[in-house]
Amino acid sequence: MKKEKPIKRKGVRILAAVCGGFLGAAFLLVSALQIGLWVSDGIECWHPDYEKADLSAALAQETLSESDYELLYRQTGLTRLGIDRALARGAAGIARIEAIQDRFFTESTTVRDPFAPWTCTDHADQPGVNIFLEEGDVIVTSSTHISCFRVGHAGIVVDGRRERILQAKNYGEPSSETGADYFTDRVNFMILRPKAEQEVLEQAAVYAEENLKGIPYSAFAGIFTAKDSIQKTQCAHLVWYAYRQFGLDLDGNGGALVLPFDLANSSQMELVQVFGFDPDRLWDRLFY
Repeated sequence: MKKEKPIKRKGVRILAAVCGGFLGAAFLLVSALQIGLWVSDGIECWHPDYEKADLSAALAQETLSESDYELLYRQTGLTRLGIDRALARGAAGIARIEAIQDRFFTESTTVRDPFAPWTCTDHADQPGVNIFLEEGDVIVTSSTHISCFRVGHAGIVVDGRRERILQAKNYGEPSSETGADYFTDRVNFMILRPKAEQEVLEQAAVYAEENLKGIPYSAFAGIFTAKDSIQKTQCAHLVWYAYRQFGLDLDGNGGALVLPFDLANSSQMELVQVFGFDPDRLWDRLFY
């Protein structure tokens, strides 16, 4: 019996060391997540640090120059695509551009909305103003984050006139349609246009509306389920899958998991409007 005591004590010490190591690692992980959350609370809705300009002269021209488009981008966050989309609607389009400019230059306060441990969505205290939407547009935001990881959110426009967006929102909710305000009340958003023929854009929107509603949510669609399967989905995967059916790959890095960041940085996308992001940098990093 005397020979067994040192062995038992050694076993207890090993167990204690393992438990201590586990608890220490857990403490470090929790601390890192919490610090990351505190750091990420520094995100704000970007607004210009330069003066608001009178756009009436530029908007009155029959043909806009490159310098006109550049001025309008700096004043509204609308690219040539967005400006032309508005001007095609005449007076209503000019009024929308002016409303977007007013909001672009209005400072706002960020409202934090925690909804899970170390997980939060950042809203602006007053909504952004979006340009006219068209079927097939993709809208992304970096506003949702886990600790300091900007996981973001994305959706595809299935009805431009009614501003209906199909998206996979979160656990326990199958994919469904919402209004554009689900994105425009956030701290930032970008409206993107896939580089494809109009027919493809419309086909992808119709396909999404008819086939991608009611899909169960999984944050790991593409990892725990095949990327080219729609058995389960998440926001960016749903958008990617809709366009993949028509030969367009919108995944910016080609990995198994498609993120809103990947859509925003895809070479197959064109920017229509930016709000709340720095127009020079756009969404250039995953971690705050």
